[in-house]
Amino acid sequence: MNNNDRNRSLSDFDNAPVTTLFNQNTIAHVRDCSTATLERDRWAGGGIPYLKINRAVKYKKLDVLTWLDQHQTQNSTSEKQV
Repeated sequence: MNNNDRNRSLSDFDNAPVTTLFNQNTIAHVRDCSTATLERDRWAGGGIPYLKINRAVKYKKLDVLTWLDQHQTQNSTSEKQV
């Protein structure tokens, strides 16, 4: 993963309106995962909600932010919210 590409993707994502659609390469940079992980999540029926436009997979920024907020890493069980 090229660091310049990742930084550009993160900047583009941060500066975009919440209705902007992004491809899986950008979202992989945002999630810090591989595109294969995103594909596996889609195949398994989980992960970030996505749209199929023709054959292209697109993710809405608002859906990505919501998913990230719901899947925050916790350092201990005492941080778990009910």
